[in-house]
Amino acid sequence: MNIDLNNYYQWGGCLRVDAPSYVERTADQELLDRLKVGEYCYVLNASQMGKSSLMLRTKKKLEQNQFACAAISLNSLSQDCSNSDDWYQALFDELVKSFYLSEGFNSERWWKQQHTSPLMKLLAFVEKFLLVDVNHTRVVILFDEIDAIFRLNFRVDDFFAFIRCCYQRRAENSAYNYLNFALFGVAPLSTLNTNLNIIARTIDLTAFRISDAKPLAYGLWLAKKAKRTKKILKEIFNWTSGQPYLTQRICALIVSSKSYIKKGEEADKINYLVKTYIIDDWKIKGTYRHLENIRLFLLQDNSNKFRRLSLYQKILQQEDLETDDSEYTSEKIELEMAGLVVKTQENIKTVNKIYQYIFDEDFVRSNLADVSLIYTEKFSNWLASQQEDQSQLLYGQELEKVWKWAKDQNLNKQEHDFLLKSQLFDATTKVRLCSINNYEDVVKAIFVWTKGQKKLNDLIFDLAKFNQLPAVGSEVVWVDNLVRSQILDKWSIHIKNHSIAEFHNQLLSVYIGKLKMLAVNDHSDIAEVFREWIPELEKKTSCLYSHLIETILLWTKPHPVLVETLCQLICEDQNPIPINQEAEYIQQLVQKQWVNQWETQIDTQPIREIRDRLLKNPNCEPFRLLIRYRQILKNEVVLEDLHREDEELLKIKLVSKINGSLRVANLTYEAIFNLNWVDQSLTNIPRPYHTQKFIDWLDSRHKEKSQFLIGEELEKTKVWADLNKKLLTEQERDFITWSIIANF
Repeated sequence: MNIDLNNYYQWGGCLRVDAPSYVERTADQELLDRLKVGEYCYVLNASQMGKSSLMLRTKKKLEQNQFACAAISLNSLSQDCSNSDDWYQALFDELVKSFYLSEGFNSERWWKQQHTSPLMKLLAFVEKFLLVDVNHTRVVILFDEIDAIFRLNFRVDDFFAFIRCCYQRRAENSAYNYLNFALFGVAPLSTLNTNLNIIARTIDLTAFRISDAKPLAYGLWLAKKAKRTKKILKEIFNWTSGQPYLTQRICALIVSSKSYIKKGEEADKINYLVKTYIIDDWKIKGTYRHLENIRLFLLQDNSNKFRRLSLYQKILQQEDLETDDSEYTSEKIELEMAGLVVKTQENIKTVNKIYQYIFDEDFVRSNLADVSLIYTEKFSNWLASQQEDQSQLLYGQELEKVWKWAKDQNLNKQEHDFLLKSQLFDATTKVRLCSINNYEDVVKAIFVWTKGQKKLNDLIFDLAKFNQLPAVGSEVVWVDNLVRSQILDKWSIHIKNHSIAEFHNQLLSVYIGKLKMLAVNDHSDIAEVFREWIPELEKKTSCLYSHLIETILLWTKPHPVLVETLCQLICEDQNPIPINQEAEYIQQLVQKQWVNQWETQIDTQPIREIRDRLLKNPNCEPFRLLIRYRQILKNEVVLEDLHREDEELLKIKLVSKINGSLRVANLTYEAIFNLNWVDQSLTNIPRPYHTQKFIDWLDSRHKEKSQFLIGEELEKTKVWADLNKKLLTEQERDFITWSIIANF
């Protein structure tokens, strides 16, 4: 087969159905399977993620399975329509053409002869022609670029009503079970749910995974431009994180490059290509339109602009930002639809390094520096809080900029009052924090805890002046330690002298949220447990917040039942907790009550459930699961992609993702499900060879040749491996392969 390497990679528009560089993802099979069984489906993501290419490939596969299909671009359909009548006529014409009903059927005349609404016309077409002429063949209609509908300057409500009615009529007319729809586009799920209100399957179209990118590697190999194509691909993914458009684009740059990439040069050469042809002067490069669309999405003028930029700034500063589902909801969706950020395991982070370089903190700061934007956001939030939220007042350099700007504005009395109150707050705060040069950063860190509540602000400001001054850059840590040690650990004293009892839950929630060891979706359940046990725990220690809670979580996270059980054990224990020895005390207690008798204690049922999910897992073969867990125990996992086993281990909460690596979720699991337990469990799973040989070979870092299989054991293993290829782990496959080679 002749392959044109100059056109092998495609980084714009829709890939043809036989494109050699098409990368199949999990979404390909999931979408096909769901449509085959008659489900309605949504594929919603940012632009240039491969939605249209996926749609066309799916259409071809469905047609190969005797489905009748239509794939209609709503953006193309809408371009020549100036009103709703023209739009519905165009939609109808496309449906007729797609199902080859146009021969002997005058679609335009039929449409005009129906003196009823577009909805009723479309339903009549389905019942009188579509479901009749296809003769009980399954029918799938795929609508691409659904977001085009929301950009029309006229309403087409009957479009959504048509899809909704087809779904609802399944209950009364079985013929409608032969018809289903899939919608593709850059649109939030909430928008479609509002317009359609049906049960539909959302297909998650993720970025490329390096393990699935063999078509990309094959093109690089054919081009013979590098010694190690896998290493090249790894370096590309280091920049793109698998974003389809950028990944294809960089592969094409390598093919068109005149230089050969030698062994050891991969990182430097890819860095050069990316910075020269994509990042530097990006507005005049081939990727301009892709990046410009993201910029326009990020800077679009609407009521969310300030919050959207502020959220993106936080994501840049904290890399992985844990954000509560109720916080920044609409802004988070906007950033996701822009393709700039991605949500993973309840975290939200920038999609890739290229976007981080181009849309960096300088870019955000320059756009946030719009004084009118700052003022409008703060003033409106101040009014919404009934003029009580001090975190919305202006202070420091921000206040100075707004004052200068306000001199030329025609402000009303309410706006003048806002600026005067801001000025008063700024002046009094400077006096109260007179010894702190970087007071603006301190105030910002305090507001994270207080949410602008004046009573809490006053208490922290008063305590701050009696503490050692924070170094520049350490303001957040300084404030966090101040609140934990001087307020939370001395709560009973403060509630006697200040009316702050109502804020305890708020401070506890912030405290739990700041613990990086917990995922956001675990915060509320664990905070609820501590709320119940804190009164008793306070009797056991004076360092509850500064030491004990974090130590408890190290042994129990993220399981609320374990947290509660350990709190109960601590409170029932007659021994006092030695000051500054909380870690040793908890370790001894857990070892005695849990680790030594976990298989029989009633309290350790959650731990036994973890064991059962490991050894009797319905989704992953236990041997594969244990081998992967063993790698995590030995800190041998470098995450490029999440394996299926990784996803299952995260699901059962035996492991957690921390700073891009997988780690055992807590010290209790690490003590119980240790290497000895794993190795013993592995030997109990039937294999045709002696499992200990495989384990010893793994521990030798694949170097111990004396562990290779030989003779009859090897022959039995070869036969078994041919029959059970899906059961083999990558390491097990290598072990068997090297055993065969060693026996030649």
